[in-house]
Amino acid sequence: MATQHSQPSTGELIKTFRHGKFFVYFLVILGIACLGLAGFVVYLSTIVPQKNPPLFFGTAGFLAFCGLGALATSVWQKKLRQPSYEIYEKGVTRIVGAQKTYTPFAEIEDLYLFSSGQTVMSGLATNLAYRRNAKESFNWISLHLSGFMDFQQLFRELYLRERQPVVLETLASGGPVTFNYISTGQVWRKRMSGKFLSITTQPIVVTRDALEVQGQKVPVSSLRNVDLNAWTEKVVIKDAAGNTVLSTIGLGILGLDLFLNTLTLMLEQNQDVAA
Repeated sequence: MATQHSQPSTGELIKTFRHGKFFVYFLVILGIACLGLAGFVVYLSTIVPQKNPPLFFGTAGFLAFCGLGALATSVWQKKLRQPSYEIYEKGVTRIVGAQKTYTPFAEIEDLYLFSSGQTVMSGLATNLAYRRNAKESFNWISLHLSGFMDFQQLFRELYLRERQPVVLETLASGGPVTFNYISTGQVWRKRMSGKFLSITTQPIVVTRDALEVQGQKVPVSSLRNVDLNAWTEKVVIKDAAGNTVLSTIGLGILGLDLFLNTLTLMLEQNQDVAA
């Protein structure tokens, strides 16, 4: 992960987002209470006529198990909720203790949105992960962040604003831009397994004149239809002959907003040239 090796032009600080601590405190209190009750049950077993000793020790064991589980979960949740984030006009800073890591939006190649928890079947994006490129690990932000939906909307808007000119400049100079995506099957497997960040991506290579997916290179001039189906969550791109160029769940495309906006601008430019 890159650190602040140089003084970046961050722009103005817009908002700081932090994790709430209530759930962690609740788990600690619950764990202590369960362990206390377990001890009390053991004490009762010494002063009450033991007509059914296994009941006492079974209850005490269960309470102790719940207490230790709650305390272990509180440690895990505390670690997950440790980072805070500062959103600037031109980038995001991840803060863990005294360590700050700033990442400009313009340098982020992979912005990964995905569903988890109770919303996993709806396709609602309740998690956001970002990285500069595939050589880096993802920074993962979940719904546990206070004000997460505002964070996500702000992040996506500023990312599109800062990254889009870089992409268009690359295309205008004749260079390729790669958008990574995961297959529909992999999206569903991740939703079921919970191993969201362990992904295998495939490239969508965009150039000024063509779109290349799975070894199939299609001229931009032949693209006619981009269907965003809210019911199936799919993005379907077809050419003038009705052949499907790409069909995948939208959230499986890393940088979905940027990809769709780039494609829209390219199609509009192509139509203007044709006119």
